[in-house]
Amino acid sequence: MLSLEYKRTFWLPGRGVGKARPRTNFETGAIYTAGNYRDWKDFAIEVIKIQMTSHLLPAPQPCRVECEYINFKSSDVDNLLGSVLDALHQADYLGGDSAKYVCDCQGKFAKVRKERNQPKLQGILVKIFPAQIPIIEIPADIDFAFWGDISYTYRLR
Repeated sequence: MLSLEYKRTFWLPGRGVGKARPRTNFETGAIYTAGNYRDWKDFAIEVIKIQMTSHLLPAPQPCRVECEYINFKSSDVDNLLGSVLDALHQADYLGGDSAKYVCDCQGKFAKVRKERNQPKLQGILVKIFPAQIPIIEIPADIDFAFWGDISYTYRLR
């Protein structure tokens, strides 16, 4: 069992932006990402680098990343996770987002009530824990040859 005492926690203030798909300008042929995503990611990278130099321990390998999206009205969790993982990787905190570096990732929305005469708190609480890639036992009664034929046939369609 891995100990949770080695978790790394940091805060990305403000409303995060979900990972944007690249877009194409059909007149020029240029491929680009949306400006708000690019701006947020650059901001997040700087915040991560500041926290890395001040108090953040090196990332365990592999790790589990948990994100709590505080006071977000609505968004798509998987795209928000993708943008946080991109920022962690591009800030050189994680070596990558493959299973060698991140073997589990989850996000959830949370509400925090504001204190009287205080601004409403909004941001992403990122927690990084040591993890292990699980080893599973495959039941002997599963006929992989049968399922392999079906998936091969399905790919041909």
